[in-house]
Amino acid sequence: MPWCETCDRYHAATAAPDGRCPVCGSPLAGAVAPTAAAAARPGIPWHFWVLLAAMTVYLGWRLVQLVLWLL
Repeated sequence: MPWCETCDRYHAATAAPDGRCPVCGSPLAGAVAPTAAAAARPGIPWHFWVLLAAMTVYLGWRLVQLVLWLL
């Protein structure tokens, strides 16, 4: 959480993308560069994709069953 020593208050990371306080302009302690924060963001886990594939197969089969039941 970015902290301004001069203003003695916390700032949202999105409020100060350049790492400076929006009120007084002094550097924020604990500010992370936007490129480093984006690179540190983890991707979607592999088991999410497995679950999504299984759900697609299951719902597809249920749709086939519905069509056969209607005919």
